[in-house]
Amino acid sequence: MVHLMSSYSKLVKADPHLYRGIESLLASLSYIGTNSVPIEIIELLYMSSNLLRYLNDRILSNKPPPKEHLEADRHRLEQMLQVLQCVEVFVELSARRLGGSPLKWLVVAVLAAVKVSIRLCLIYQHNRVLVGSFHTDDSPKGWVGSRSGVFFKQSHPNSTIPYHIPNKDMILAELCYTLRPIIHLATLGLFKSKSWIPFTLALSLDVFSLKSLQRLDHPTERQESELSRRKMTLLLYLLRSPFYNEITAHRLTPLLNSVSRIPIVGLFTNGLVDYLPDWQKIYSYIWCS
Repeated sequence: MVHLMSSYSKLVKADPHLYRGIESLLASLSYIGTNSVPIEIIELLYMSSNLLRYLNDRILSNKPPPKEHLEADRHRLEQMLQVLQCVEVFVELSARRLGGSPLKWLVVAVLAAVKVSIRLCLIYQHNRVLVGSFHTDDSPKGWVGSRSGVFFKQSHPNSTIPYHIPNKDMILAELCYTLRPIIHLATLGLFKSKSWIPFTLALSLDVFSLKSLQRLDHPTERQESELSRRKMTLLLYLLRSPFYNEITAHRLTPLLNSVSRIPIVGLFTNGLVDYLPDWQKIYSYIWCS
């Protein structure tokens, strides 16, 4: 296995553009319409693209594994979290296919509990807030030599800024974000999906967390990127029940249907209208963290 990884690393470093192309191809194939291809196959392709990109990013970053024990533990926890974020949607869909709704919700709860446990370790053992997500653009930036084919990593102006230990307010804010999935699932089980209580409580936790974390002193580039990602994910509340069923759907569907009459644009909007009901049923998509 070690020999296989070593050989693959050499191939990626020798021609990174080829392997970036494979990542893009897998991602493009995942956008095939769900009417003709099972959604599990589509998500398998998308998951494979994400895992391949994650692996290639690690190879091209040229970062040696940390030698200090505590730093190595933190590195492993962050890797586990990123891999879970890559596979969680496919695992949820597979569970739904194999065991229906009961198995699906069991798997969703287990995945959420594991992710929360990892984040709690990062908060309390490693003083980490705004822990980067896989969806954050953490790809190594640089260029490939035209003759040598060697990847040269670009340095960043703030890459030398030391990591600042967060204060209690920052830790509380990150704790709210970390516990939100478990709190939402628990209240969802108590009040069901049509209740506004789980939705309102989750939104309140996310907004409080974001407003507090915006006051973080000297954030690193990765932390700023993660903060921006979390701000963008607030838009998902427009697609989360019961807000979507009560408000968004009544306005979005007529809008998409009217826009679909426009040539070319209709190809996209028609697929979106068809896919939204399926997307609504995938908890890991709608309530991602």
